[in-house]
Amino acid sequence: MSIATPVRSADSETSTLFNPAFCALLLNKACAAYEAKAGTAMPVTFAFLILPSALHKPTRDALPGTTAASMWSWLRSNPVILMDFASRVQAFRPFTGAAISYGLRRTALTSSPGSIAVGNLGRRPRTLRPTTDWTDCVKAAEFLGRWFGGSDSDEATTLAYWGVMP
Repeated sequence: MSIATPVRSADSETSTLFNPAFCALLLNKACAAYEAKAGTAMPVTFAFLILPSALHKPTRDALPGTTAASMWSWLRSNPVILMDFASRVQAFRPFTGAAISYGLRRTALTSSPGSIAVGNLGRRPRTLRPTTDWTDCVKAAEFLGRWFGGSDSDEATTLAYWGVMP
């Protein structure tokens, strides 16, 4: 599988949110939450659901307040979120691929066949001033990691719930 290079945006906030380092951070946080809940590494396919959800403000805002909420019930109650989700996953594919590659190269992520796991993050630069949007993306990625980790559904069923084909 080839990974396309994402197109850079001139907008500062947009280029920050789609930066491979930031996206790798989101995947690191999602993997840590997934592993804490499921006890295993996160299937790599979930990364392709997590970034388009965590980086999409309407999806972030609609996420339930607790992972005890049924994913299937929530998805049925939020059809607008799913309306363009498959095309969003496709559009985010280069960013997700770049984030995984960056995270593996920088050891923010580790891998085994079919899965990715939490790696080591360096210290946050003192000059980094996270915005509210940045913080919300991190919280959403952690939530999604816990939610997927607590789901009893297999990968194929989860993808089908979200309206995405493998």
